[in-house]
Amino acid sequence: MFQVSRRVDYAVRIMIELGMQPKGSFMPARRVSARTAVPKAFLHKITVDLVRTGLVMTQTGPTGGLALQKECREITLLHIVEAIEGPVCLNICLLRPQECSRDRICPGHDVWHRLQRLINEELQNANLANLVDEANRLKKNPRPGNDNFPYLYPVRDGVKDDIVIEENA
Repeated sequence: MFQVSRRVDYAVRIMIELGMQPKGSFMPARRVSARTAVPKAFLHKITVDLVRTGLVMTQTGPTGGLALQKECREITLLHIVEAIEGPVCLNICLLRPQECSRDRICPGHDVWHRLQRLINEELQNANLANLVDEANRLKKNPRPGNDNFPYLYPVRDGVKDDIVIEENA
């Protein structure tokens, strides 16, 4: 199943929360954890990757915590995903030419390539400033029920399907 990892989901939550803070202000890690529902153990591990890639900075002391290293409009969803997971690659055949012995004859190769290009474009076009704006809008006016949202397994007649999805943490 193609799925965003729990670490990426948490990283996006963290970045949105930091983006909602006044520019240059540091937010204590425990407050970030509480406001994003990201367990502190995950928060620290994810923060290491966000700091390493230049998206977040940390400061120790009573006024310390986490803060964005760049302006929200300069940070894309692709930056966040790649900070946590590395480059987006849907199939090993897309890593480099001849990585797969079948890449010149496989009809699936072109499909994987187009899909990867589309995903990268969407992630590149979604910047943190827009996500922060949407988060602020949704705080004031939450999205209505799930009737118009393309859930894979929607609730029907008030009953959830009995589906078990393994989570990658």
